[in-house]
Amino acid sequence: MMNRFKIASVAGAALLCATLAACDSEQATTAPAPKVAEIAEATQSLQALVDTGQLPGAILIVEQKGKRLADITVGYQDVDKKTPLDKESVFRLYSMSKPITSVAIMMLVDRGLVRLDDPASKFLPALADMRVYESGTVDDMVTVPAERPITIHDLLTHTSGIPYHFTGNTPVHQYYRKHGVMRDTPVGRTPEDGEPAHSLSELVDRIGAAPLLYQPGQKFEYSYSTTVLGAVVEAASGQPLDVFLKENIFDPLGMTHTGFFIEDDALSHFVTGYAATEGGITAIEQPETSDYRDHKRLLDGGGALASTADDYLKFATMLANKGEYQGKRLLSSALVEKMFMPQTRIEGWGPHAIKFGYGFAIGDAETAAAGLQPDGTVSWSGSGNTYFFVNPDTGLVAELMTHVIVGGKEQGRTVVFRSLVNKLAMELAAP
Repeated sequence: MMNRFKIASVAGAALLCATLAACDSEQATTAPAPKVAEIAEATQSLQALVDTGQLPGAILIVEQKGKRLADITVGYQDVDKKTPLDKESVFRLYSMSKPITSVAIMMLVDRGLVRLDDPASKFLPALADMRVYESGTVDDMVTVPAERPITIHDLLTHTSGIPYHFTGNTPVHQYYRKHGVMRDTPVGRTPEDGEPAHSLSELVDRIGAAPLLYQPGQKFEYSYSTTVLGAVVEAASGQPLDVFLKENIFDPLGMTHTGFFIEDDALSHFVTGYAATEGGITAIEQPETSDYRDHKRLLDGGGALASTADDYLKFATMLANKGEYQGKRLLSSALVEKMFMPQTRIEGWGPHAIKFGYGFAIGDAETAAAGLQPDGTVSWSGSGNTYFFVNPDTGLVAELMTHVIVGGKEQGRTVVFRSLVNKLAMELAAP
C-alpha cells in the first residue's frame, strides 16, 4: 500500500527507512530523524481515508518560518482514472477564496480608498434602503426598513444580514432559492432553484432586492457578504476583480496557478470535484465541463477561485508574516493584526462559539480541545474541505488541499480531516 503515495519532508530518507524498511542494515540502525513517526502516522491516516473511499486524495503541508516540516501527498486527482495528485494539481478553493478577497479589501483600506465604516451603498447603490424580514411566508412577507446601512465592517464579519441560499430554510432562504439569489455552483443547489445570477453586478442587484435575514450588525450569518466585497473591490479600484487580485496579490506573491479560470494548459491538472455519500464519494464536476472553463462566469471572491497547494501556501505565509512575503509588503502589519482580532462570534457551528475577525476564525483553548483549530491561530476552510491556519506569533502554517464536499450525515468527516492536520502541525511545532 505504501508505495502508492509520495512522501516529501524534511525527514527525507529517514522517513522512507522508518516506513518502508528499504534501507540497508547500517542505515536501519541509525536513529530516525525527529518527528518521523508523526509524519508517517499522518500519511498512513490520509492514505487510509483514500483506501476506504472517504477521500479522493489530499496534500498536507506544514511549514514554520520558511522551513518545511512536512509535505505529504496521497491519492488522486481523478479516482476512476487513477490520475495521481501532485504539486501541479489545481483545487477549487470554494470559501477559502474568502481570505483572499478580505485581504484585497484591507489593501484598499490601507490605501485610503475604503473605510471600514463606509456604507456598502457608497460603492454599490443597489444596497441602499435595505429591508429586513419580520414575519410571513416567502410569498407573503412582512419586512421593515433596516435600522442602519450595511457597512464594510458588516460584510467582513458576515454580520450584514445577508445569508447564503443553502444555509437554512427560513422564508428569506426560500426567497433566495426561488428568485435565484445565488451564483451557479454545485454547492447547495437543487433542481427547484431559480436561474442563478450570471454576473457579479446581477447578483448584487438581486441581493439588494431581497430581504435581509437580520438587522445589519445583529449577528454572524455565513453569507454572500464576501462575494459583495468583491463587487466593492471592483467599484473602489476601478478594476475587474480578477485583474485586481492578479496585480495586487497573485503576481507579487508568485501565485502563478491561482485564479477564476482554468485555461487549456492547466486542464490536465484540474482535479475532479467529488461529494461525500454514505457509501464513499461520487464525482459531481468534471474538469472539462466545469464553469471554471467559462470566461463569462461570475467572479465570486467568496467562493470561485482555484489554486495549487504551493500557491496558497505563499498567501498563507504572507499572513503568518503579518503582510510581508520575501521582502514584499502587501498589507500593513497593523491591518493584518486588525483582521486577526475578534470582531464577532460564530454561534451554532458546534458546542462552542468561535471568535471571528475580518475574514478569519480565531482559535482558542476551546477550539483546540475540540480538535477544530489550535489556540493562537487564525484559519478558514472551503466546501471542498480545503483548510489552512497560520500562527502569526510562531510563524507556523498548515494547509490541507483536497476536493470532496461533505455535508449532512457525513459532516463528521470534516472534523476528522481537520483534526488530523491540527494534530500533525502541533506535534511538528512542539520543542
